[in-house]
Amino acid sequence: MKATEIIPYVIDMTHSIATDAELVGKKTANLAVLRTAGFPVPEGFAITTAAFDSFMANMENPAGMPREEWLRRPIPDDVRALIIQSLKDWGDIPLAVRSSGVAEDLKGASFAGQYETVLNVRGVEAVMDAIRKCWASAYSSHIKQYQRSQQIAEARMAVLIQPMIAADCAGVAFTANPVTGNPDETTVSAVRGLGEKLVSGEVTPDEWVVRDGEARCIHAPERAVTSKEVHAVAWLSRQVEQHFGCPQDIEWAICNGKLFLLQARPITALGGAGKVSESPVHIDVPHGFWEREASHHPQPLYPITSSFYPSFLNQAFQSSFNEICLLLETIEAKEIGGYIYQRVVPLGGKDRKSPPKWMMSALIKTVPSLRKRIRICQDFIEKERHTAIIEQWYTDWKPEYSQRFHSFRDVELKRLSDTELTQHLKNITDFMEQSLRVHMMLNGSINLALAEFAFACRDWLGWAEGMSMELLSGLSETSSEPSRLLAQLANRLKENPELVRLLERIDGQTIHLMREVDSDWVQAFDDYLKQYGYRAIRYEVCDPILLEMPELTLSLLKDQLTRNYDPAAQAAELLRKRTSCRLEAHKRLADQPERLKVFERLIQKAERAYPIREEHGFYDTSTPLAFLRLALLESGARLARRGQIDEAGDIFYLEFPEVVSESAVTGKANFQDAVRRRKQQRRQVLANPGPASYGKVPPPPPPMDILPEKVRFAHEAVMWQLEAVFAAQASGQKQTGSNGLKGIPASEGTYTGPVRVIRNETEFYKIKAGDVLVCPITSPVWSVLFPSVGALITDTGGILSHSAIIAREYRIPSVVATGNATQLLRDGQLVTVNGATGEISFC
Repeated sequence: MKATEIIPYVIDMTHSIATDAELVGKKTANLAVLRTAGFPVPEGFAITTAAFDSFMANMENPAGMPREEWLRRPIPDDVRALIIQSLKDWGDIPLAVRSSGVAEDLKGASFAGQYETVLNVRGVEAVMDAIRKCWASAYSSHIKQYQRSQQIAEARMAVLIQPMIAADCAGVAFTANPVTGNPDETTVSAVRGLGEKLVSGEVTPDEWVVRDGEARCIHAPERAVTSKEVHAVAWLSRQVEQHFGCPQDIEWAICNGKLFLLQARPITALGGAGKVSESPVHIDVPHGFWEREASHHPQPLYPITSSFYPSFLNQAFQSSFNEICLLLETIEAKEIGGYIYQRVVPLGGKDRKSPPKWMMSALIKTVPSLRKRIRICQDFIEKERHTAIIEQWYTDWKPEYSQRFHSFRDVELKRLSDTELTQHLKNITDFMEQSLRVHMMLNGSINLALAEFAFACRDWLGWAEGMSMELLSGLSETSSEPSRLLAQLANRLKENPELVRLLERIDGQTIHLMREVDSDWVQAFDDYLKQYGYRAIRYEVCDPILLEMPELTLSLLKDQLTRNYDPAAQAAELLRKRTSCRLEAHKRLADQPERLKVFERLIQKAERAYPIREEHGFYDTSTPLAFLRLALLESGARLARRGQIDEAGDIFYLEFPEVVSESAVTGKANFQDAVRRRKQQRRQVLANPGPASYGKVPPPPPPMDILPEKVRFAHEAVMWQLEAVFAAQASGQKQTGSNGLKGIPASEGTYTGPVRVIRNETEFYKIKAGDVLVCPITSPVWSVLFPSVGALITDTGGILSHSAIIAREYRIPSVVATGNATQLLRDGQLVTVNGATGEISFC
């Protein structure tokens, strides 16, 4: 603010200068910044330091003035008039009047709890008294002593006035454990009613620790909060930390189910464990053009997963490409700067300018290895080997994997010896290595069948990809099966009002209380989790599985009741849509009987292939990762008991060969230093995310028209598949959001509703019935959320991504590949999603 400008005495928090700490104090400035950014900060206005200066004018000895004298001293008339004017908008309601010092919440000096706060203030004169108390607290003896100890000069005082939040519960949260300095732990303290009872020490609060998506209750004398509410508070505090870029101490309150942010300040006393390097991660970028693979891996892998999963992927890619013999080496996945990137590797391994058409034609005729690859590729397509692989899923692999599922599930981990547990871990990873090869073989075959169908719809009917996919919607039953069976549980639930009432408050005790009311229903619920709970949420062994989150499943049941989810009606509508599209295709091809006959054959192949796109991932990826996670946690518990790591979850910071090594089993190896080092490395990686791509965009591939027709189709199908699944270019865009957002239309329909940003599985608790789910990407297991949501927006993925397929199965409008919707949209923001045009508009 320029010296010549008139400095206001009263400023609303929405004003642009409300972020000036010299004017409104640090507390108000922080809250104004957060409110502007969309955080749930109550409205309010500040009595500025200029008003304080006016009040203090001609005061000779403020430090020596008795408190009674402070309270008798009149507030200047012009200041008083502006305060009264600002209060008129609220009427006669209880208010919170809080000090907001210019010097509080500084690095190394917080003044936390030392300045005055006056609650439940009603009436003009009471407000004036409360303001004077806040001003007087700037000169209290304990403040003066603190200023001397911190070598801080006297500072001016502002005051923040807000409507009182009639809290059902309230408390504080730290985004790094204030005792240990551990930045991987968020601590939440809670009391019933107002948070002042906690600050004053009037009651002993509930204490929770949130780590790796798990909320653990230390003790709960108040029983003030549910684990779902604890997750909500932890998520809010982490968002504040991300916004300010350092560990935070927040004050919060919950009123009628709504969470409010009352204060945020940096944690001023935190050990070296909480420090994150701002320097870039050292990166050796390999040769070639690498694109971020955020469709399956939006976050860096934990050390345990990165020690085996990328290598398994690359072996699987290579095996699949060798089978069909394309004029490409493979697709390669690699960690660069901690994040997963992908590259299409040309023959020979290096990106180079393609030879001219005449030379390429000559090479194909004269180079034996090229002729052999083309012959094998042509034979693969002509003999419809991809169709045979699809059928092999139904006849061989699916029954085998189903049997594996039951055998892994029935292992009693705690009864295994250390040697047996190690062998069990190896058995699971051996199965994963083999099943991922089948996974990639199936993916290639499925997408050849779908590409053939999509190309026919494009060339013969003039249909875009979205329209061709409508002919297949509703066939991916594995995506919708968990929600269909959950709907059956919900229908049984409706018959018992007492069970429904218990869902009003979902916490760790809810299922036990429900068991007392109806043990048969709870047994059915347990059976449901036994069938569908052993599934990893995404492609990361560190993430909790559905079995570990029964409260989430109860919340989803509650949402199904709220939205009256009807899977039978949904299936009927999808069948109607498929039938209508098919009749339209027949109408257009009625005068082309030979083409119509081919079209029917192609759609039958596509109908056989499409369901496997989601189904096989449950068996060959999601469930093995889930079983591996449970076995690793058992191994981690044993390592922790022997003092080799601090706690069971630290095992995810080890590499798999370390876990199964003889020195780990015998107790000779100590991994604590390695764990601490890798945690710091992960924090640094998270603080320095990589770009959308590395390297130069490769030159165009050689002309395809010189290849035999079947070989040309195979190569075009692979390129189509990469775009349909990953849509890397669109997914890497960075929009401003100034006039709405644009993405790839994935599931038709229009829906208007409030945004709910879900960045990973630890935030599932935030979902409310009717929300617009905004996320980086979804894995197949996220399908259990879809009956609760009204629309879907993703950062990444294409028309054949898991997100798009599942959205079509649930008939919810969807737009994918927006690039950065999770960064631009905020919780509660009202948007309209048009799944036919790919447009997202702000309401």
